[in-house]
Amino acid sequence: MMQSYRLDHDWFSAPLPDNVVLGDRNWIYSSFAFRHYYSQQSVGLQTGHDTGIYNGTFFNLGPNGRVEIGNYCTLVGVIICTDCSVVIRDYTFIAHDVVLADSTVAFPFVDSSENWESNSSSKEMGSPIGILIEENAWIGAKAILLKGTHIGAGSIVGACSVVSSVVPPYTIVVGNPARVVRHLDKHTNYYG
Repeated sequence: MMQSYRLDHDWFSAPLPDNVVLGDRNWIYSSFAFRHYYSQQSVGLQTGHDTGIYNGTFFNLGPNGRVEIGNYCTLVGVIICTDCSVVIRDYTFIAHDVVLADSTVAFPFVDSSENWESNSSSKEMGSPIGILIEENAWIGAKAILLKGTHIGAGSIVGACSVVSSVVPPYTIVVGNPARVVRHLDKHTNYYG
């Protein structure tokens, strides 16, 4: 395991969990983000370099939960509630109050060794990917991404949308359930 350390600027007295690995030049607002973090994976959270994890972001991970965040990403007040694996690739922006969860009834995991023992076999095998967000995706405020979601590269998820399936690359999706409303040209900017 890695050695625990405290963030110099942190108002909360707890250190980061031992299995959190932050890349160079990252910002994380507080160790309070891990208040409901029970990951028993060898690495429960890993970030690339130059990534910002801002106020209101929480990692509510069960014992099998694992989150991988790429380079140059921004997470603003995001709640990740999973006992699977969440992968967020490079250059992704996730806006305020977005929820990434295993189910529509997302709640913090309970610190219970009884629950952990029942999942011990998957601890050794690694977590299946529950949510995958490809590079350069934008997720709008208050969107909900559920288990089984795969956001394609360069896609945009509109505010308050609910996604539980595959979003093709370079598309805009909106609504509940989310549906494609526009296809984007990957060789031009989003506003063209």
